[in-house]
Amino acid sequence: MDIKVPLLPALIALSFQAAIPSVQSATIGITATLLPACAAGTTTSGNTSFGTFNFGNYATLTSTINAASSQLAGSIRVNCVNGLSYKILMDGGVSGTVASRKMANTTNSALTILYNLYTTASRTTIWDNTTGQTGTGNGADQWYTVYGRVPSQTTPAAGSYTDTVNVTVSW
Repeated sequence: MDIKVPLLPALIALSFQAAIPSVQSATIGITATLLPACAAGTTTSGNTSFGTFNFGNYATLTSTINAASSQLAGSIRVNCVNGLSYKILMDGGVSGTVASRKMANTTNSALTILYNLYTTASRTTIWDNTTGQTGTGNGADQWYTVYGRVPSQTTPAAGSYTDTVNVTVSW
């Protein structure tokens, strides 16, 4: 007994299988948006600060005391995206005025020491809450030295004197 299989339907079935691709390609779009942003200070336990600017230890205030900040000890760290302009402002601290900042005794706030903060080593421009310092971001940390001066004055009672100055970085 001879079985004859028609050849034409088998060839048609093979040709359909060859026309179905076994690989398919497509594209995926990739996008990111870089927002104009800055980071400032160092954050530890949820608190952001620039460290503590320390004038040092003195027995009298009969002579002017000059000091300068350093990284993590009063210098201002700003890191903004490349090309972004920013401004750094400082308020007057406990005195409320940038023209006459005061450190207060930690046990008797009526006792104070006059001081001020400046933008340059010549200490001719007070670091204020209007003009401040300006810069342009480069995508890396940029450090700004703070220059301080305690003018000669009557020496108050011995003790620890402090102030807290708010620094604002805006862009």
